[in-house]
This record gives sequence, structure tokens and C-alpha cells, in this order.
Amino acid sequence: MTSAQVKALTDHLIALELQLQQPETRRNRGLLNQLLARNFEEIASSGVHFDKAHVLQRLPEEQAPSVEAFDFEVRLLSFDLAQVLYKAKVRKVGEMHSKVSLRSSLWQLNSLGWQMVFHQGTAVLPSSGPL
Repeated sequence: MTSAQVKALTDHLIALELQLQQPETRRNRGLLNQLLARNFEEIASSGVHFDKAHVLQRLPEEQAPSVEAFDFEVRLLSFDLAQVLYKAKVRKVGEMHSKVSLRSSLWQLNSLGWQMVFHQGTAVLPSSGPL
């Protein structure tokens, strides 16, 4: 890949990641179904494990949290697999303070385009130092 192609792919994957954080995307089962691979799995920062069916059922029904994502890094692992790493400040509806987590997503290119196959959030303890 040329550096321009890598930059375009990086921008595209970050845009997809940010799209999944938007309330309108989280409420749209059809769009979620497009963005998440058939075998999608998530390990939330709480340690709870979710599969695609659970996410498609849960997300459209919940109030979306406020998410501030930053410090993105995209790693191309192979021609059809990429990892997106970043930090996020998340504030759930009704909570006063944000919680910080480290995020990692795996995106795979298939006949439907780039789809997320795995996502994990790891909570950062307040005493972990500055982000």
C-alpha cells in the first residue's frame, strides 16, 4: 500500500469507529448489522462479554452515552485485517463523571466491506496517571 492508501484506510476506519459511537447509529439495527461482522464479539470495560445478537438487541434500546474518543492508532495487520486503538472518555446518562477506557477494535474486510469483528474496552483506574 502507498502512504496515501494507508492514510485513506486509517481515516476510513477511524470514521467507522466514530460512527458506531453516534446515538443515531446505535439506535439503527440495520446499520449496526452492516457494521458488525456475523461473528462479532465484545468484551466491555465492565468485563461483560457480548455477541452480535445481544448488541443488536441492547444498543437500540439504551440511551447512548457521551463518548469522547482520542489518541487513535490504526495498525494494518494484514491486507484484510486492521486494529484500531484509542482512548475514550465515556459518560453515561445520569452520571456526573466520565470514565476513561482504553479501546481496541479489530476490523476485517470482506465482501460487505469493513466490518468490526471484535471490540474490547479496558477501564483505566483514576490513579493510573494522566492520559
